[in-house]
Amino acid sequence: MSRLNHSTLCPVCGYDLGFEPWKGNSASHEMCPSCGIEFGYDDVPEASGAKGTRDQIYTQWRKKWMRGGMKWSSHGITPPPSWNPLSQLKRIGVKV
Repeated sequence: MSRLNHSTLCPVCGYDLGFEPWKGNSASHEMCPSCGIEFGYDDVPEASGAKGTRDQIYTQWRKKWMRGGMKWSSHGITPPPSWNPLSQLKRIGVKV
C-alpha cells in the first residue's frame, strides 16, 4: 500500500489528484475528477463569484457535493475500482 502525498489531495473531497492544486500563489487550473472543482477558477472569488476565503469556498463546495450524493464528477475519467468518497473525506479530516 502506497503512502498518500497530502499535498496532492483535493481540499474539497480528499481525492488523490496526483498533482498539487496550488503551488504557492499559482493554481494548477486542473479539475478534481471526483468533486469537479477547478482550481484557480472555482476557488477564486474574483473569477467564480464565490464568496469567502479559499477554505470557506472549499467547505461550501464540499457541502454542495455531499448534498448531491457525492457523485463522481468527471465524464472523461472513470473512478478507480476502489473509489470511496467517504474514505476520501476522512483523509482530509471530514467526519462522515
